[in-house]
Amino acid sequence: MHAIVAVKDLRSAKSRLATELDADARADLVLAMLHDTLAAVSDVAAIDGVTVVTPDPTVAALAYAAGVHVYADPMSSDRSEVSGTSQPSGKESSLNSALSAAASHIRAESGRVDLVVLQADLPSLQPGELFEALTDARTGGRSIVVDHHGTGTAALFSCDPDLPLDPRFGPESARGHTDSGARRLIGDWPGLRTDVDTGTDLETVRALGVGPATRASLKRLNRTASNTR
Repeated sequence: MHAIVAVKDLRSAKSRLATELDADARADLVLAMLHDTLAAVSDVAAIDGVTVVTPDPTVAALAYAAGVHVYADPMSSDRSEVSGTSQPSGKESSLNSALSAAASHIRAESGRVDLVVLQADLPSLQPGELFEALTDARTGGRSIVVDHHGTGTAALFSCDPDLPLDPRFGPESARGHTDSGARRLIGDWPGLRTDVDTGTDLETVRALGVGPATRASLKRLNRTASNTR
C-alpha cells in the first residue's frame, strides 16, 4: 500500500481559519498537522511508501525530512503540465489532476500497488485506525472513509491496480466518490475522520488528542493570542 498526501501552497492554506489565525499561524499549524499525519501513517506497517504532493518548497522540505517521497504538483503555475492533459480550471480540478498524475507515477515506478489518498490535516490520526480501514479497503475496488461532517472524504482507497484512482475531491466529495462507484467503509475511526478546516474542528481534535507537533503549534498560538490581549 502506498499513501498519497496532498498539501496546497502554504500561502492559501486553511483559508476558513483566516478570521481566527493570520497567515503565518495558519502555515505553522498546517506544517505541524502534516508532521503528525505523516508520523502516524509511517507507523502503519502495511504502508510501505508515502508520497506528498505539493507545489510548496517548505512543505516539500518537511516531507523530505520525514523520510517520504515528494511529487511536485504538476498543476502548479510554475510547473509544466502533465503530458497529454490540459490545464484544468478550478482548485478542485487541479487537485484531482495532481493526485491522478501522482498515482500514475507511483504505479509506473512501483508496479501494481494499492493506493490510499489521505488528508494532510489529521492530527488525531491513530495508526490502528488507519490499519483497520486499510484492511477493510483491501477487500477490493475503490472505497472511501467519509469525514466527520458526513460530506467530505478523509481517505480514498484504490485496491485494484487495474482501476484508476479517479479522485473526486471538492465540495460534497463523499457523494462524488460514491456516485463514481466507491463504497463507504464503516468503522469507529474518529482520528481518521477528523480533518481540520474550522475553529470547531480544532476544538474537536483537541478533545480527541493531537500529535506532538500539533500540540506544540497550538501552544504557540495560545501564547500569541495571550500576548495580543
